[in-house]
Amino acid sequence: MTAGDVQGAGALLLAPVVLLAVLLVVVSGLLVRERRTGRRLRALLAEVSTPALAQAPPARPRAAIVVNPSKFAHLDESARRRRQAYTAAAFRTHGWEDPLWLETTPAERGTEQARAALAQGVDVVLAAGGDGTVRAVAEAMAGTGVPMGLLPAGTGNLLARNLDVPHADLTAALDLVFSAPDTAVDVGWLEVDRTGDDPAPERHLFLVMAGLGFDAAMMAGVEDRLKRHLGYGAYVVSGARALWGPQARVKVRVDDGEPVGVRTRAVIVGNCGRLTKNLVLMPDARVDDGFLDAVVLSPRGGIAWGEVAWAIVTRDRRGQRRVQHLRGRSIEVSCAEPQEVELDGDPIGTALRIRVAVEPGVLLVRCPPPRG
Repeated sequence: MTAGDVQGAGALLLAPVVLLAVLLVVVSGLLVRERRTGRRLRALLAEVSTPALAQAPPARPRAAIVVNPSKFAHLDESARRRRQAYTAAAFRTHGWEDPLWLETTPAERGTEQARAALAQGVDVVLAAGGDGTVRAVAEAMAGTGVPMGLLPAGTGNLLARNLDVPHADLTAALDLVFSAPDTAVDVGWLEVDRTGDDPAPERHLFLVMAGLGFDAAMMAGVEDRLKRHLGYGAYVVSGARALWGPQARVKVRVDDGEPVGVRTRAVIVGNCGRLTKNLVLMPDARVDDGFLDAVVLSPRGGIAWGEVAWAIVTRDRRGQRRVQHLRGRSIEVSCAEPQEVELDGDPIGTALRIRVAVEPGVLLVRCPPPRG
């Protein structure tokens, strides 16, 4: 074999190696280029998608306000508009949508309006009115898991007083909507049997107190004209008129116990016990303890009423012959003669039998935590 032949054979052997090397270089270049293109594409997508996400802010919360216009009848149209504008501005300042406004009517006192608000998916429903409006709104809110707030505008404002919600300061009441926790509270249910043997008695929700006898007669005797001019003093005037009525013969049954016959002027059952800032009818009543407290008042004559007043002012927990304290999950009162009945300060006519029961923790209220 000549030298030329050897060189030719070597060239033939090197050719595939060179070709393979060239292919490796080309493939490597393509892979590098593909990776760079992928990185550029991902960066471009990130640049495009990030601003789009930033431009879609989270949905802002919204409240509904159920307003009883009769509580603002003393304001002229301009004052009412200023009050509404101030309230809406407070919500905007805290990052909320403008509230949904729903007015009550004599036929629809707040329950229907609250249900309409819930259907629109609001985050909280506020009751702007007296205890009747609060009670009607609560009837729709109980068990829903959506909190209720209070913007008190009535005379008694009993629930607001018991939950330490400012009842004469709109700004302070609104502050609680944005800062206070949601507290689970009990509700009471009152069955009213007007004939004594009604198979389907009326059923009403209440939040503060339900009563039969003197206190209901006092509430029934309050004139709207006096409430406008005297405020809480109207109840004092009406109470003085009803003070000297006769005692009633009733039977009281607590839970599954035996009925006990008493002669009384009033049986008052409370989910909470405060009447005013310093006047507490049931010192041990708590709105979140799963129980109802009750007092049976049995005075006869001026001196006996003095004993009752002293027991209330001193917050006597022991009870005595004029003031008896009861506690249970249900309380039933049967009467020999029809007696006036009230719930949360509203008279609802007469009845021969009432039954009151508690439903624990089914209503969320935006308020300071209840005091022990």
